[in-house]
Amino acid sequence: MVNMTFGITGNTAKDELWPLIHQLKIWMDAEEINYQLHTPVAQGLMERSLISLDCAKKVSSDTLALSSTIILSIGGDGTLLHTAYEVGASGIPILGINIGYLGFLADVEATNIQHALRLLNAGRYEIESRNALSLSGAHTGWALNDIVITRQPAGGLAAIDVLVDGTKLNRYRGDGLIIATPTGSTAYSLAVGGPIVMPGSNVIIVSPVAPHSLTVRPIVLPAQSNLTVQLAPGSADCTIALDGRTQPISGQDTSCMICRADHTIQLVRFENADYFGTLRSKLSWGMGRQITT
Repeated sequence: MVNMTFGITGNTAKDELWPLIHQLKIWMDAEEINYQLHTPVAQGLMERSLISLDCAKKVSSDTLALSSTIILSIGGDGTLLHTAYEVGASGIPILGINIGYLGFLADVEATNIQHALRLLNAGRYEIESRNALSLSGAHTGWALNDIVITRQPAGGLAAIDVLVDGTKLNRYRGDGLIIATPTGSTAYSLAVGGPIVMPGSNVIIVSPVAPHSLTVRPIVLPAQSNLTVQLAPGSADCTIALDGRTQPISGQDTSCMICRADHTIQLVRFENADYFGTLRSKLSWGMGRQITT
């Protein structure tokens, strides 16, 4: 038995979060499992009269990455991305608990949370290291899923120049461009026709959004590639988003460099986890009538 402290955070905008965490807290207290509640979660429970003020003060933490062995991120994939951003380069593993829609990253269903914690305390789990992307230059930051450049809604056509290791790849004209990790291959990149790439693959995916030319297709590049991205002359003003964290970009002084980040994000996976099973389940593969011969 491993003596762990679980950090608990979640999507406080979801009504279903509160009874779930309340019941989880009661169970963890009874099982004498150590935990810390992210301060907004503790405050939300207190405001709903589910815990006392004294209890909220005792179990709350603003810095789960400093006080937890593993962080439980309860919500959906967006919640886990936000948790990953808070964890940063600390290396603290994250377990995603799904109360959202698809849940590729947060793939443990809420009904299985107690069983998941027992497996964690028994040491019956693995850690997957997921590559992130680093953005530098005119804009800075990092992303676990993707870096997305899109034209502003009232704007015209986006024109985005991309160089790979100093060599021109293409000038992408259309609604925008997605640069994704394998983790992000099942997110926005998939929605625009990009490939599904297994976690652990050392690649970067470049997928155009509504390209002006039908011959422009997604491309998969080695993970060690260094991309230079810049708005071309005459491009519409755009926004750049790192896992949904958005900021505007305009004019010609927009050159950015994108490469594999120096740090990785650690995700908890359980024994016998089946990535292909997750794909079949989340994307409803094989749900139609089977053809027999």
